[in-house]
Amino acid sequence: MKTFFVLLATAFVFASPATAGRGSFTSNDPLLNRIWSASVKTAEDVVSPRTNLSPLGCPVPDLLLILDGKDRDRCPYISDIAVSGATLMAAGDDPSLVRSMLVMFASIQHDDGGIPASPLEGGWMVTNDYSAYWIDVLHQYVLQTGDIATASQLLPNVTRVLDQWYPARIQGGLVVNLIGNYDYGFIRHRGAAVSYYNNLYVWSLRKGAELAAWTGDSARAASWSGRATAMVPKIVAAFWDSSAGAFFDTTEDVRSHPQDGNAFAVLAGVASAGQAKSALGWLSDHNARGYGNTINDTQAWDDAAFGRETQLRVYPFMSYFEVEARFVAGLETSAIDLIRREWGYMLANGPGTMWESIGPYGSGPVGTPGSWDHGWSTGAAPAITHHVLGVQATSPGFATFTVTPHPGGVRSASGDVPTPKGVIHVVWAANDAGDVTSLKVTAPAGLTWTNAPATSSSKTVSSKKQRASTKPTKPTGVKR
Repeated sequence: MKTFFVLLATAFVFASPATAGRGSFTSNDPLLNRIWSASVKTAEDVVSPRTNLSPLGCPVPDLLLILDGKDRDRCPYISDIAVSGATLMAAGDDPSLVRSMLVMFASIQHDDGGIPASPLEGGWMVTNDYSAYWIDVLHQYVLQTGDIATASQLLPNVTRVLDQWYPARIQGGLVVNLIGNYDYGFIRHRGAAVSYYNNLYVWSLRKGAELAAWTGDSARAASWSGRATAMVPKIVAAFWDSSAGAFFDTTEDVRSHPQDGNAFAVLAGVASAGQAKSALGWLSDHNARGYGNTINDTQAWDDAAFGRETQLRVYPFMSYFEVEARFVAGLETSAIDLIRREWGYMLANGPGTMWESIGPYGSGPVGTPGSWDHGWSTGAAPAITHHVLGVQATSPGFATFTVTPHPGGVRSASGDVPTPKGVIHVVWAANDAGDVTSLKVTAPAGLTWTNAPATSSSKTVSSKKQRASTKPTKPTGVKR
């Protein structure tokens, strides 16, 4: 805590590279278009000056803030920024908002390396998962902006998380819970070794390794990457349920196969390709409801404090990561179906913004009062931009990028993706079979479209040619 004001004083020594233009998305599916726009609106609703903050005490600098909710809790939370920050950057909002939040959280890092969930009440609460989300936000920010200076400035904080905080929690080769029911949902996991926490550790190591590589620290990158690889067989041996084809919640609760542990097994690269499809298939078969996908397939997390029927609760925060996992696993149709069901449900039954959670049987947000305009529920927008439109940065500042549309039943789409050098504009169309039949990409000078088709000199290319090209090639589809 003693470094708070010192680090804040340096928060703007390195200016964030501004992104040019606004993000956009339009398709032949009016529901997806509305979901993208409403997700962006929700994220922009939680950007606020330092006014009307949480009455519990939210000590923050006099900056423009990214809060968790418009009406509650009115304080920055790093997990929320992992989603709303991605939404704001996809929409073309000033990325310095995200940078200032990263530096603020780094300034209150605990001596043991943990990043607090929030500055709330002096930043005392470090959870089992939020330190990982801080690393994710930094990784996203650097990919979007190319701000290697900030990556270098904050790499010591990343190091304290990965080399100090996490190793102190490893027992018997696995990450264990040493602090109680502190995570994104205050969930009552039945057991100390939790699949979600272990998969997050591997996810964080991989993102940390990329950050280290970008800053030129190849030794640290290799160390973290090696540790991630070494963890994978331990996690699979401890949590994989071969009879269900999905990951257990804990080494003690072998009946539950929760959304978080299974989604992050895919995102962390813990699950093999076959395990990924199987685990996500289990969630489709057991957790899917008309209002989204639930957080668990059993009532094991029920108790008097947490509430009943938790197997019927939906958290759009975690569903965003399930959507990401489905795209990663090649399950684009089910990913888009989940977006339509869950985010479409919130639009159809609420005020036009995204809710913090959806209660059992599709009731309103859990909590008193319920939050109907919440930043961590805006993940449909970046998911649509990165996967449906198909544009993803593959190196800092979009110096290299890929365009890989995932139609999943959508017939046509167009949109803009802001970068530090200007917008990337994409237009594509698909046929009934889901093959992209035309793809046009316009990008600013200085950016390289690495999976551009090598065999076409036209800006319109066939999906077969586009998908066949796996090596970096001359970006023939890009205007200079």
